[in-house]
Amino acid sequence: MTSESDDKNAMSGFKRLFGREPEGRERVMEALELAVAHSAAAISGFGKNTRVVLACDVSGSMQTPVSAKSTIMLYDVGLVLAMLLQTRCANVEIGMFGDIWKRIGVRSNRVLAGVQEFYRREGEVGYATNGYLVVRDLLQRKAVVDKILLFTDCQLWDSMGTESIQALWIRYKRDLAPRARLYLFDLRGYGQTPLRLMNDDVYLIAGWSDKIFGVLVALENGAHALESINSMSI
Repeated sequence: MTSESDDKNAMSGFKRLFGREPEGRERVMEALELAVAHSAAAISGFGKNTRVVLACDVSGSMQTPVSAKSTIMLYDVGLVLAMLLQTRCANVEIGMFGDIWKRIGVRSNRVLAGVQEFYRREGEVGYATNGYLVVRDLLQRKAVVDKILLFTDCQLWDSMGTESIQALWIRYKRDLAPRARLYLFDLRGYGQTPLRLMNDDVYLIAGWSDKIFGVLVALENGAHALESINSMSI
């Protein structure tokens, strides 16, 4: 298994290549794709029959570096985690939300190429943080899924109003998918509770690592959340 450091190195290398045409660019891209693919291969718990929606926040606040000396932004982290996961799912929808929610078609076996496609189309959805639109879209289409994962930088669960993600989620569970689960990845959440169960099968996860997917599997298999988090050192 590759480490979080390996993923960050691949991500940094990709960002240096993006938008340029250096000699040997394709060869370097293939090497980076291979490095990231090792992380994807280690992800478990998302079988062929698991119906998954992956939604990436592309709001303005996501354009924040993960640390003072890093070129990697929260936006990059959310995209890479989503692309890692989509390579492991046979039944998956992936997209981005801002002012609107839009599903995006990407090649299922290319992590960094998929990230590049999102970079290219970033401005198509605007820069708000309307994550509730993901659940509303499922309700309107009467689409039943097992897991919804939102990669963002804030606690969308706290939004207010009749169109809040909380109110829509309650309707979705009641009317369409009683066994569905919602995972909110707060990518800015270092220093907060690593994992918190809200209610109605909603999980708030603070911080980020490719190992977090193993925590989700442990939770669903009945393992104690904190024990799983401590053993995986996310």
